[in-house]
Amino acid sequence: MKKLIFLFLLLSYISFSNIVLFIYHRFDDERYPTTNTWTSELEMHIKTVKKLGYKIWTLKDLEDYVYGKKEEENAVIFTIDDGYVTTYTKAFPVFKKYNVPFSVFLYFEGVGISKEYLTWEMVKEMSKYGVEFGHHSYSHDKFPFKDIDYFEEDLIKGIKIWNKHMDTPLKYYAYPYGYYNKKMIEVLKKYNFKLAFIQLPGPFTREISAYEIPREPLLQDWATKSHLIYVLSRKPLILKKKPYFWKNGKLYVKTNLKGYSNPVVYIREKGIVESSFKNDILEAGPFEIQNRVNSLMISVRGKDKKEYVRYYLILKEVFQ
Repeated sequence: MKKLIFLFLLLSYISFSNIVLFIYHRFDDERYPTTNTWTSELEMHIKTVKKLGYKIWTLKDLEDYVYGKKEEENAVIFTIDDGYVTTYTKAFPVFKKYNVPFSVFLYFEGVGISKEYLTWEMVKEMSKYGVEFGHHSYSHDKFPFKDIDYFEEDLIKGIKIWNKHMDTPLKYYAYPYGYYNKKMIEVLKKYNFKLAFIQLPGPFTREISAYEIPREPLLQDWATKSHLIYVLSRKPLILKKKPYFWKNGKLYVKTNLKGYSNPVVYIREKGIVESSFKNDILEAGPFEIQNRVNSLMISVRGKDKKEYVRYYLILKEVFQ
């Protein structure tokens, strides 16, 4: 009876018609705790989302939704970056056990070369099972700080390696470190990539760019059941305009939040920062920003009392 009551409370708390993507890297690898998830935690994630009634989508499902061929529903998507060998030896058996689809974004300079990464025989076996694969770069570099031609050359290298071993097109891209800019998006469109994924959290809706799709990391303290329930409870904050700008080398936050209350502004370099909220306008700053890369989070409460949230990648003005 207690379990039924607990499940009812969870179902009441969860925001349905939400799409949430999970991101993993390594499994059962205690050498790298900051990128490791235990397979016992992965099993718990799968069991929990199934118990809560979430659909488990493929990337093709997501593509169909983004381009208007599929309706929104409460769904989750399991993604893995890099293509470490534990994807095959540890995670793959778990996904098969529960008949759950998942996708892997490959770092092509490692796959088939280093023993830390998948072999092409493993990739082919998983592909036959139905696992989807995407591009995670050839060099895993920090591309916004490089010439755009370098990014395009890197993209082509990965495509050529994939085509050498596989006979399906690459349509999905995950930015290394989650770093990207507008020029990179244009290159991805040029090569017919349909979706691209970042590494900042938050739920997704098609009102967010198909080339800036957020994903929730489920590792360390973020792999717990309570954190999983929390990220599933949030709804996407949709703003008409980018909520920040640069002026005289300083970062400002300003946006219209009509219909929302209790805003919180977080900048990774600064933590939670002071802000003003008057006549529906949220303002914060100016801020002296030292790091080349930051993230901005705005969290608010809707009229339904639920949390609405959006994260933005912030590159220093010179790299925009």
